[in-house]
Amino acid sequence: MGKKRRSKIRKKGLPPGSLVYTGDRRHRSAAIRTVRYNDSRFSAEEQYPKNITPDENEIIWVDVRSLTDTALIERIGKDFQIHPLVLEDVLNTQQRAKLEEYDNGLFFVLHNIHFNAELRELHSEQIAIFAGKRFVISFQEDEVDTFMSLYTRTAEGIGRLRKKGSDYLTYTIIDTIVDNYYEVLDEIDGLLLEIEHELHTEGATAHSKAGIFELKGLATHLRHRLLPLRDALNRFYHLDSEWIDDSNRVYLRDVADHVAQILDTVDNYREMIAGAEAFYQAEVGNRLNNVMRLLTIISTIFIPLSFIAGVYGMNFEYMPELHWRYGYFMVLSIMLSMMLVMLGYFRWKKWI
Repeated sequence: MGKKRRSKIRKKGLPPGSLVYTGDRRHRSAAIRTVRYNDSRFSAEEQYPKNITPDENEIIWVDVRSLTDTALIERIGKDFQIHPLVLEDVLNTQQRAKLEEYDNGLFFVLHNIHFNAELRELHSEQIAIFAGKRFVISFQEDEVDTFMSLYTRTAEGIGRLRKKGSDYLTYTIIDTIVDNYYEVLDEIDGLLLEIEHELHTEGATAHSKAGIFELKGLATHLRHRLLPLRDALNRFYHLDSEWIDDSNRVYLRDVADHVAQILDTVDNYREMIAGAEAFYQAEVGNRLNNVMRLLTIISTIFIPLSFIAGVYGMNFEYMPELHWRYGYFMVLSIMLSMMLVMLGYFRWKKWI
């Protein structure tokens, strides 16, 4: 996984509740969709109305894409009486997943994660949701509309969405994000199978080492995002609130179970990655052992040959073999025979 560039925090010395965007997305005008619906009617506009008030007979969903327009976010906060600390956390994109309770609603922070196949990186987008009794405000960091399919279902009246309250809409938004995690798991699973195949066919290579390092980073990053989200969803499921319909708790439990299942899968991947890393280290150690064994065999063969060469390299005048006509060839024959015998012995022992 490539090295992440951390955005600079530009809030030093400012009072709590100051609205400063801390992310690294380029500045642009926010895209907004304002949706009003109930069981019998539906309306939507691609802007934020000048005058907007919650209605007891309908659900209002305001979806904001881009967090760089702080004035707009401040205006939305005033219209829906959202606490300034909530708006501050919306703009602070280094938040961990969490659930916070306020007098007029619930505040969710979670991360929409996509896998960049070209760079082999996880792209993380912070999504904040403030849900009240008859309204839901969603804040997306990127301009890509993550909830287009959800909007289409709402417009066409597919499923239970228009028959339920804001708690069900909140669940559906979260469930849409959680479903994206399964696609990330598929990508990680494919990379893991690729690395395992490479290790078993080509052995320990620099490419497989880099792949294992990337996989460790991907799994760690994903787990870091999922752990607090699991706790937040469990709180959501057990939350005692007047605007959460008990008939919807089965759906809240379902999405919490999905996150727990995904987290278990990530932990399994981490174990498999650790096994691949251990296999890589074993392959490197085995390769080193083979090299050392070869060098040891070569040294063992040349030790007696060096001894013979050393004996006949002494400068004594009276050595019978020095003046023998066939002495030189005889010594070479003995040395070659010893080498062949030792090689045959090592071969018989399956050391080479």
